[in-house]
Amino acid sequence: MTALVDTYKTLVYRLAVSILDDPAEADEATQDTFVAAISRLDSYRGDSSFTTWLYAIALNVCRGRLRKRRSRERLTQVLQALFRVSGPIEVHPEQVVMQHESDATLWQAVQALDDRLREVIVLRYYHELRLNDIARVVGVSERTVRDRLHIAHERLRASLIDKVAAT
Repeated sequence: MTALVDTYKTLVYRLAVSILDDPAEADEATQDTFVAAISRLDSYRGDSSFTTWLYAIALNVCRGRLRKRRSRERLTQVLQALFRVSGPIEVHPEQVVMQHESDATLWQAVQALDDRLREVIVLRYYHELRLNDIARVVGVSERTVRDRLHIAHERLRASLIDKVAAT
């Protein structure tokens, strides 16, 4: 297995970095690609070259990472709009730094929620599930999901107001 990784690591990494445009994330995607390829090695039928097969796996891994990245960005935008934390439209370097701090503050507030509340927030805004789907995933009624979302919104709002007031 080491020979396999050594032989194709550079090729997979170059593909990943060209798609993800982030060397650290490309490195992780390369590792994920080899984990997936090794676990599915028995499914390689030889219909195409091994490199083509490995590239297909790498591409799927990168696509998944891009979907997650876009979902995180959408979650941040939705939560910022929900709690009116968004920054100005004209972008200056100082504003970019402030936006990153704002995003981090928002994500810390989400992470500080208890598991029940964080789950419904993440499923609703990060994975864009409907309330009835969240209810099935979590194993509660739709009404309970609505209640948990309401409580989570209130706690996030209070947390963000406290953080803004402290600065």
